[in-house]
Amino acid sequence: MRMRMVSVIGLLFGGLAVASAAVAGQGLPPKPAKLTMAVVAGGETKGLKAILPMWERERGVKVELVEFPYATLYEKLVTAFQANAPTFDLLIADDPWMPKFGAEGWLVPLDQAFGYRRDPDIFPVVYDLGSWPPPRGPIPPGEAGKPRRLYAITLVGNVEFFMYRKDVVPAPRTWDDVIANARKVHDPTKPFYGFVIRGAKGNPVISEFTPVLLSFGARIFDDKWRVVLNSREAVDALRFFAVELKKYAPPGVENYDAAERAREVATGRAAQGFIWPAEITDIVENPAVSKVIGKMGYTLVPRGPGGRHAPLMGNWLLAIPKASRNQRWAYEFILWATSARVQRPYALGGGIPFRRSILQDPDLNRRFPFFKAMADSLAVPAEWRPRTQEWFAVEAILGTHVNAALAGIQTPEEAITKAAREIERHMKEAGYYR
Repeated sequence: MRMRMVSVIGLLFGGLAVASAAVAGQGLPPKPAKLTMAVVAGGETKGLKAILPMWERERGVKVELVEFPYATLYEKLVTAFQANAPTFDLLIADDPWMPKFGAEGWLVPLDQAFGYRRDPDIFPVVYDLGSWPPPRGPIPPGEAGKPRRLYAITLVGNVEFFMYRKDVVPAPRTWDDVIANARKVHDPTKPFYGFVIRGAKGNPVISEFTPVLLSFGARIFDDKWRVVLNSREAVDALRFFAVELKKYAPPGVENYDAAERAREVATGRAAQGFIWPAEITDIVENPAVSKVIGKMGYTLVPRGPGGRHAPLMGNWLLAIPKASRNQRWAYEFILWATSARVQRPYALGGGIPFRRSILQDPDLNRRFPFFKAMADSLAVPAEWRPRTQEWFAVEAILGTHVNAALAGIQTPEEAITKAAREIERHMKEAGYYR
């Protein structure tokens, strides 16, 4: 009886999926000669490039990728938006750009324009990230009264989690566990380090420090954008990060970026650290460069004294510019590329997926042993950076002082006090306080 019921349910949901696909395909305008998509140059498009031939075979519409370096992509998009030019039909955007793009109304609202409905197979935080105004946390001045719409959907499901040498230490659940593991195996004479830090100034060190900061119960802003960084919890977090963890790190980590961190682990010189998915496939689990294949475990970022895990999101989002002349076909591409059917070849082609069913798939987990850690991180849910156009300035300020603490130039107390003061001054100048 149970098997019969499962079959009926499967047929029902399968029928609904087919019906939904049929509805999505009704009333399509004539096929355009091509869709033009603005993308960042680099590994973020690996999975996208793998699935484009499938789309073109199935739908008969070419997608032309126009690749730009990170900073140039942002400038090109803003220029096209401000001119209301139909330069691009689709784009991928770094998630910290959403506050600017959402506030300016430059993107097509997918729910309002096309009736997009949330899929329970996609983690709610993924939808929240592409919504504007944000559904939680402080909302920038002038944005609170706007109706919330879904303007973008994740394509690259980046989320930060934790790696450890499972052949020498157990999976850590708390920061105390991390220290105990590090103390057990740390031996600079080999060398073998208990922990490796991505500590370079600016974005690198803030991507690393933010999960620690939040897990200690600290915040940068309250719900009114007042700076609450200058707290005992924040100082304790920075002391733990820049003093305690650094005791077990390689020399010079204040200059390390992602590649240096991943390389220390891949060459068998470090036991623990944060990690992003692309670093695993490119370095840590790459047989051409790694000595630790089969020795790595992946798990949630550890829980701190504040009682919480705080993995950080870093997604790239698919969206449609309002000036696009092929909005409906662009939307069809978004539906297709984010579908469960296509997410599997996307993942196998080197993409970073975000669907629950893909990340929890047993076969894919055998091939990509970090997928479960990604699913657990997104389910927590993962944290995003504060949703403000001023984030890059805030990150630069905080990243300068956290790096100074890591380098031993400032004490944790000095670094937090100075960062809080400068961030508050910046936010005031930006019009966040009357």
